[in-house]
Amino acid sequence: MNIRNMTHINPGLREEINLKLQKIARHPRYYDKRKELVVQEIRSLGDIYSFWIENPELRKALLLENKKPETIRKMAREGIQAVHNGWYYLSQQGQFGNFTDYLSTDLLQRLNGLVARKDRRSGYFREPPNLLSHTSGDVTLNLEGYTPPSWEKVPAQVKELLEKIRESYKTDPLEAAILAHLGIGAIQPFFDGNKRCSRLIQNRILYDAQMPPATIQAGESKFYFGLLKKAFPAFRDGGVEGQRQFYDYCASKVNNGLDEILGDLQEEPAIKNTNH
Repeated sequence: MNIRNMTHINPGLREEINLKLQKIARHPRYYDKRKELVVQEIRSLGDIYSFWIENPELRKALLLENKKPETIRKMAREGIQAVHNGWYYLSQQGQFGNFTDYLSTDLLQRLNGLVARKDRRSGYFREPPNLLSHTSGDVTLNLEGYTPPSWEKVPAQVKELLEKIRESYKTDPLEAAILAHLGIGAIQPFFDGNKRCSRLIQNRILYDAQMPPATIQAGESKFYFGLLKKAFPAFRDGGVEGQRQFYDYCASKVNNGLDEILGDLQEEPAIKNTNH
């Protein structure tokens, strides 16, 4: 697998990841260790969702300011289970090396239908404002210098993004995975669950390419969202440098996963030869 020739990720970091992949790819326990990291990533994604939905300061932004505490806790539990359901669905789509062939607007909408809140028109792209469902077609994210595309542009931009992801995967699965993460987040195609969908798609592409997930801990949420704020305008405008820090951050998480796997494999006791 050659992951050296693209432009967004620091060459030194890219080379380090490549060398580690070559070192452990044939180890018989590598795949078991990678599965363990996937479970940890799903748990981390659920933890971040719980943090957001249970944080009193964030409930207003999520239209939950009038919900009772027990209702919020129930929603958090359901959200964590929904992340597991979303990953199970993605894991059933395609085999190793061909997941991006299955990547489509229909798949993305089905995933959102599993992970997003049901009261936020889950499973559908953003639509014109609807008083009955209390939904507004456009979103702002309250970011200076960046507003996601209007609702009528979403289908075309998602289709274009998925085509770019599929093309990028042919030469650089790592870059394709991070592109999915950033692109879905920037377009905000859904009323709810965009970040969860983007990270699940990213990590399914990484899994497809036999890489560990890019695990982001709940404690890094503020820094992570800060990187997204910087990367979104650059993604819209096609600026490589403005996206590089976000790409390097996600790639470093893959690198950390490889370090963890390498450490575990090196610590495993050697199997004694009992044949005499």
